[in-house]
Amino acid sequence: MERSLRIRQASFDDMASIAELSQKLAAHVGDPDPGSDASQLSDSGFGSDRWFECFVAEEGGRIVGFCLFCRRFEAHTRQKRLWLGDVYVTENQRRDGIGCALIAAVQARAAELGCTAIDFELARENHAARAFYEYLNGGVYKAVEAWRLPT
Repeated sequence: MERSLRIRQASFDDMASIAELSQKLAAHVGDPDPGSDASQLSDSGFGSDRWFECFVAEEGGRIVGFCLFCRRFEAHTRQKRLWLGDVYVTENQRRDGIGCALIAAVQARAAELGCTAIDFELARENHAARAFYEYLNGGVYKAVEAWRLPT
């Protein structure tokens, strides 16, 4: 049987599926449940003040994965980079090349934008994700460490 995997830009109509998959991602990494309301995703991804871009993996007419990312820029290095916020593939579809295809789409977008790299954070205990990114030649960038300020 021929595979029907398609990687494409997410549309406004995909946000409910992405909301559902993001709930599964949150559970997988031990984050609080973000709820099923897709309105913030829709507003942030397609509103007048767009915060992110997103690719989806579609197979057999249903979304089986997504990859959400946004832009970064540093004045002191004059470098453009993308920041990878979320990557998720449904559990029964993992290790089937879908994650690699999603990342390849982000890499192509980064090249199109003239980016020097794609940055991301990785949950310390997410060993499967660590192995996945190592397989893709990713690695810890030791020159910086992730910090956060409250708002």
